Formats: sequence, structure tokens, C-alpha cells
Amino acid sequence: MTSLILTADDPGAGALRRGGFADLVVPILHRFVWGPLPSDTELSNFLGARPPRQKAAHWLDFASRRELMAAGVRGKGLLEIVDRCDRVELWMDTRPNDQLVLIWLLDYLRHHAEIATKIVLRHVDTPLHAPAWQIAEQTMGIAVSREHLELGHRAWRAFRAPTPQAWFDLLKQDLSALPQLRRCVLELLDELPGDTSGLGASELRILELLSAGYEHPLDVLPPFWERFQRRVFDYWEAGALLDGLALAPVPVISGLAEWPFSIEMHHGRERLDRYKASTLSLTPLGKAILAGEDDFTVHNPIRRWWGGTELTNANLWRWHGVLIAPDPDTPHVIDCREPWQVVHWRDCEAAYSAASA
Repeated sequence: MTSLILTADDPGAGALRRGGFADLVVPILHRFVWGPLPSDTELSNFLGARPPRQKAAHWLDFASRRELMAAGVRGKGLLEIVDRCDRVELWMDTRPNDQLVLIWLLDYLRHHAEIATKIVLRHVDTPLHAPAWQIAEQTMGIAVSREHLELGHRAWRAFRAPTPQAWFDLLKQDLSALPQLRRCVLELLDELPGDTSGLGASELRILELLSAGYEHPLDVLPPFWERFQRRVFDYWEAGALLDGLALAPVPVISGLAEWPFSIEMHHGRERLDRYKASTLSLTPLGKAILAGEDDFTVHNPIRRWWGGTELTNANLWRWHGVLIAPDPDTPHVIDCREPWQVVHWRDCEAAYSAASA
């Protein structure tokens, strides 16, 4: 084996394989934009050699088995394979999660600079599933330098910090070594609760589409990217956002006929058909939020992760073109949900009645 491409997109990896761009193409499909971040130890183990009989996630899980067997590197660690290769390239899309994978890898490689110097970074402006000739013509390659490694380190540590402040502060720095990073920083900040709405950009976009006349769940979710416009969350994550808006104690969307948005639901034809046929509309709260007259967080519990920040009603970092720190004097409601569990509002009714008494 002489050449390796690392990417963060599975369809893109398929296109690069078909185009014959490398002997081994590996998509690293970690989703850092959703849920709590893995620990440093977990991430290091993910990129290391896979111990025998270990079933934990591994960076080679989505590589071509045929390519791995042909190269004799099945189960190997990233550093070992990079060291064996004559050519290693990072092909990362412009989407925020892909850029997070990029800065994570640069942070990891920072401690192995002697290996990192053989890696080429491809600045990708064209979707990786585009025709091979188009990908080749519009991707500029540049050798990874100490500047890339240091910037990746700063950015990754900022994203993992317990508040968004360090991430916001990146906007004051020179990010030109990684041309897509500034856009990534802004798109992720847009997903913090808005100053007046209490909703992130993707949640607000779902409400805007319903207000514009779209009425079925799949009409307001990715993969209709030109319509959805927001690029942070994928299909599954946006579906979970829709659940949260429709099943909140004081919902902003009505009419959802099936939940939760899960693989199990998609495997059940009747359940999925009911979900698709749901006729959605905005509740009075949803209309008031769109009009700038109300705030989702005043009526509902917040408990989700944004990078290393756990957002709650008591720790509510907001975004309005500038970063707004939590106000310790703002009252907050009690969150009766388990982390990452979407439940119907009736399950919380008694707790909220007691809290408001």
C-alpha cells in the first residue's frame, strides 16, 4: 500500500474510491456536533490499534474490507498506517462536522509531527460525491505544517471547553491556514439558543418552513439541503430536533403522529408511514417565537450538549451575532427528562405543575 485518503463523509469516500484517488480510502464518521463529546482516552483508543476481540468503535470500521485485506492493515492504528504510506491526504468537506474531524485529527497528529509532515491537506470546495474530474480540478493540496497542527490544536481545545467562549474567541484570530474553519465557527455558534427565540438556527429553520406552508416531517428535514439551508446537523439529528420541538412540555409544533425519530421507527413500515403522513403546524408558542414575541426556554427545559458545553436553563449560553453568557438572575424550570431522552409532555406534567406552584 502506498497511498491513503482520510475523509469524514461516507458517500464522499465512495466517490474517491471509484475515482481511484488512493489505494485505501477511510471515512472517519465521528459525529461531534451531537451529544456529549468522547473523552480524550476514548478518542485516542478510537485511532489506535484495535485489540483482539474488542468491539468498541474503531477508525477503520467503515473502510473497505477488501482494501484493508489487500494492504494487510486490518485493525491497525492510524499512526502505524500513516507511517507505512508513501502518500497520505486529508480530504475534508466544508460542512461543520467534517471540519471538526479535521481539527481533531490535526490535534492528534500534533504530538507526532515527524509523521504529520508527510500528510497533504486538500482544501475541498466541491462536494466529494461530485464527478471525479471535478473533484480533482477543484481541490488544492498543501503539505500539513506546524501552523496547521497548532491551529487545529487550539480550535479543538476550544470546542471541547466547558463554555463556548474560547470557540467564539477564535473569530479574533487568524484562521486562514484552515480556510473553512471561520465558517464552521460561525455555523456552530448559530446553533446556540438565540437571544430572543431560545432556539438554535436549525430548530428555527424548521419553524420557518412550517410557517411557509410545508406540513409533513420529511418536507422540513435534510436531505433537502437547499430548502433546509443549515448544515450542522444530519437527517437523524434534525429529526431528533423536530421531536424535541413537538414533544416539549409546551410544544411549538403540533400534529406529530409517531415518535421517537429512530432507526426502530424507520424499520417499522406502519410507524414510518404514520410519521411521514403527520400534518404539522405551529402552535401558538411556535407562532409567537417566529414573531419574536416569546422564548422557548421560558416554557421548556433545556438540556443538551454543544461541544464541551452542557446547555441547561441555568447554564444558557446564547447567540445573537455576539456570544451572550448565562444570566444568573434569570429563573429556570426544572428538567425532569433523562439526558438525550425525548418524552411526551404528559410524562413531565406532574413535575412541572409542582415546579410552577
